[in-house]
Amino acid sequence: MPSRLVRPYPWVRISFLVVLALLVSGWGTCNVMVDFNSCQGVQPMAQLTSLSPGAIPGNSDSALLTLNGSDFTPQSQILWDSSALPTVFMDSHHLQTTITQQTFADFGGSSGSSVQISVRTVGSATGCPPGGNSATLVLVIN
Repeated sequence: MPSRLVRPYPWVRISFLVVLALLVSGWGTCNVMVDFNSCQGVQPMAQLTSLSPGAIPGNSDSALLTLNGSDFTPQSQILWDSSALPTVFMDSHHLQTTITQQTFADFGGSSGSSVQISVRTVGSATGCPPGGNSATLVLVIN
């Protein structure tokens, strides 16, 4: 009577041959490209509806400016006459920045004038294209 160790089961031979054939034929290589882009088109354009406060004193050391609107993202930037300011993303409806005398020196503005405030949303880390600039509101400097 032949021993089981001397003569393997037929399914072992068949499995071995199938695996060998797949490896030799190149089955082990992957040629599939998968795109995991979660972007569903262009990001919505930020909507700027109001500034708080609507006017700031030109001689103050600092003033907190809050922008109210919708579709703000962590990549949104507050623009002061088209120049980006340091921006704090609060949530999709609020952005903040601090206006200082250095802001006036770097970007312009003085007592008796006004500046154009808008929001720019740049592309996101997931590769979504930018949403563009919001409408512009006027910030009065007293």
